[in-house]
Amino acid sequence: MAEGMGALESLKGKADAISLALRGILSEDADLLGEISLYSLYGGGKRLRPIVFSLAWELLGGVPGEGAFRGASVFEIVHMASLLHDDIVDSSDTRRGRRAAHLEFGVPEAVLAGDYLVAKAGRLSLEWGSLEVFALLTDVIRELSYGELYQLKARRDAELTREGYYDIIRRKTASLLSAAAETPAILLGASPERREALRSYGIRYGTSFQIADDVLDYAGEPGALGKPVLKDLDEGRITLPLILARDALPVAKASRLKALAALPERTPDERAEVLSLVADGRGVEKARAEASGWAEEAAAALGAFPESEASDLLGRLALLNSNREF
Repeated sequence: MAEGMGALESLKGKADAISLALRGILSEDADLLGEISLYSLYGGGKRLRPIVFSLAWELLGGVPGEGAFRGASVFEIVHMASLLHDDIVDSSDTRRGRRAAHLEFGVPEAVLAGDYLVAKAGRLSLEWGSLEVFALLTDVIRELSYGELYQLKARRDAELTREGYYDIIRRKTASLLSAAAETPAILLGASPERREALRSYGIRYGTSFQIADDVLDYAGEPGALGKPVLKDLDEGRITLPLILARDALPVAKASRLKALAALPERTPDERAEVLSLVADGRGVEKARAEASGWAEEAAAALGAFPESEASDLLGRLALLNSNREF
């Protein structure tokens, strides 16, 4: 337990340093677009993508410090842009317990702030002087767009398959974490084997993270989450706990769960029934098991590297987040 707490403290230190670098970057433009960007930044966040970049950078022998944190910030800025756009597409009222930016500043303003952040990330990435990295970043932005589009098309689709769900989260979450892990390997000239190991780590960790996040929609504490339980379902998202429960339930109960999931709104009794049916089908437990499996695969991918503090923290990061409660 003490070792685990030490790892958490070390990761928090990195997150704080990255947040400081982000504040500096986003404060360079003192106008409305900068104000909206800072509003999004101050809303919180775990800074997972830049933390993964920083740890992969150190794992490959890169010098830690302000320069690495500035580079790592690219991936958080892309993530922030995607959240601004996603909240508009999903008609979300809140983000991390606060009013969504499009409600605070206006929809056109939030759209433009998201566009601004994408441009900001692209410009920052050019500081690395690698067209290969720039191409990777643009590929990821394309994947994020496709992921959101496919998720939009699958809204309230109670027949969404497990494979369809995995395709969405690979594009929406795992692709950006994978790029954050792989980019240091490109910049530092790592071997193809080590580059592939980091790419694989990012894909598997990102998959595990998103499943664990989706579990919280059914099993999280609203106060800790900053959003109510079933918020994702209310916005039409069909996720793994419901899919696994649906496929395990008897026909009559599965049909009832699908009917409830397809509703645009649910009464308090219907919401309670959804949670009861997902529990009957053991959707939460099964989804958590899948999240843990992906996290273990992510940690195993680091076997391509000698033991070090950075490899240990990357492994712990994946394993800790697969069973988180907020």
